[in-house]
Amino acid sequence: MLADPGRSKAAQDADLIARAVAVLALAALAVIHVVDLPGTLGPTPLVGIGYFGIIIAAIPVGAAMIVRPHWLVWAAAGSLAAAAMGGYVLTRALSGGFLGDHGDVGNWRCPLGIAALSVETLIILLAVGWTLRARVRVRRMADEAGGPVPHPPRSRAPEYSQPS
Repeated sequence: MLADPGRSKAAQDADLIARAVAVLALAALAVIHVVDLPGTLGPTPLVGIGYFGIIIAAIPVGAAMIVRPHWLVWAAAGSLAAAAMGGYVLTRALSGGFLGDHGDVGNWRCPLGIAALSVETLIILLAVGWTLRARVRVRRMADEAGGPVPHPPRSRAPEYSQPS
C-alpha cells in the first residue's frame, strides 16, 4: 500500500488490516462454496449456478481489494456477501423451496452454511465499517479545509455546454 500523506500511520494500518481480513474472508467464502458445490450440481442445478457465481465473483473482488481499496470494491464485496446470505436464507425459509431446493427448507444447522453465514457477516460488517470511516474522513477533510462536504456533480456536461 502506498503511503498517503493525508492519513496517519494508524489509519493506514487499520485500512490494510481491514483489506487483508476482507480478502481472506472472500477467499473463505469461495472455498466454502467450492466444498459444497458437488452436492448442488445434480438435484438443484440453479443453486449450483448460484454457487459458481459466488465463487467466480469472490476471486476478482478479492484481487481488486488487494490492488486498490476503492469504495466500489467494498460495495461489491458487501453486495456479494449479502446476496449469498440472502440465497441461504431463502433456501431455508421458503416453505416451497427456492430455486428448486426443497431439501434444505428448515435446515438451519448445516455446518458449511453456518460457516458461510459467519464469513458473509464479517464481509458485510467490514464493508459497512469501511464506508462509515470513509465518510467520516471526507467530512473531517472538508471541515479542515473550511468548505462544504464535496458532492459529485449533478451533470457531467462540460461547462461550455451549460445553458446560460
